[in-house]
Amino acid sequence: MIIELEYFTGPDCGVCQVLKPKLVEAVQLQFPTVKISIHDVTVETEYAAQQMVFTLPVVLIKVDGKELYRFARSFSVNEVLSKLDRITSLSSI
Repeated sequence: MIIELEYFTGPDCGVCQVLKPKLVEAVQLQFPTVKISIHDVTVETEYAAQQMVFTLPVVLIKVDGKELYRFARSFSVNEVLSKLDRITSLSSI
C-alpha cells in the first residue's frame, strides 16, 4: 500500500506558508513512509485543476493513487495526522 500526502499551496497564501512546515514535519516524524509532495498552484495550474483544487490550502491523502481524504481551507495538523493514523493502522491488520 502506497500512502501519499499532496499539499497544494500558493505564494500569496499566508495560511499555507504557516501550516506547511508544521504539517510536513509532523507527518515525517510520525509517518516516515508517507510520500509527501508539495504543489504550487501558480506553477502547476493544470494539475491543481485536474485535482479539483480551487481554494487554498488543500491536502489530499491518497492510497495507491486514489483520493481517500481531502482537507480544504480550515483544518488542523491533528486532523490530518488522525486520518493518516487510521489508514496506517488499518494497513497493519
